[in-house]
Amino acid sequence: MKRCHACKVRPAKTMTIKEASVKFSEQQGFTLLEILIALAIFAIMSMMAYAGLAAILDARASTVPRAQQLAELQTTLYLLNEDLNQVINRSIRDEFGTVEPAFSVGRGNEIVVFTRTVPSWSTNAGESSLLRVSYSLEQDVLYRQVWSLPDRTQQTEYRRRKLMTAKSVLLKQYNLSSQTWEPFTGGGGMPTALDISFNLDGLGTIHRSFLINQ
Repeated sequence: MKRCHACKVRPAKTMTIKEASVKFSEQQGFTLLEILIALAIFAIMSMMAYAGLAAILDARASTVPRAQQLAELQTTLYLLNEDLNQVINRSIRDEFGTVEPAFSVGRGNEIVVFTRTVPSWSTNAGESSLLRVSYSLEQDVLYRQVWSLPDRTQQTEYRRRKLMTAKSVLLKQYNLSSQTWEPFTGGGGMPTALDISFNLDGLGTIHRSFLINQ
């Protein structure tokens, strides 16, 4: 009986451990070069994001103080306008019995001091209808001080409010005869108009003119 060579059973093809590991490494994970490239891209994107965040934080740090400064300036101008619109030509006696003019330069750090009326709708029964108001600049800080009793004693209380920071505050009064602005010295009675200049850090010089109630 002849043997059939075609019918020989061929042994199953086996795969060594080395070949299997090579195929497994080709199909799974990332190469070291791919990881390094990904890390480099992530680092660049992180630096760009940090630079953008730092710019936003710097802008906010400079915007917030400036917005607060502008708000304080607006409040100061509003109070000055309200006060000067209610000025009245009425002299007073201070806590030492000395007569002070209705509108003048104050003492010490006081820039200007004057007497004003109180609107009838805001006056309670039994309260004075007049106020004595003073604006002073002390160590680059502008204050507003109000006495509810113009003719006061040493026991008369007052209200004091911090308005804003200013390097300097200059006042000029309008001269009708020469039609020019002159330095306000407090003499010569009630001025017709007052020009106030505020020298503010970061904003420069701010001018505002006010008509004085006659």
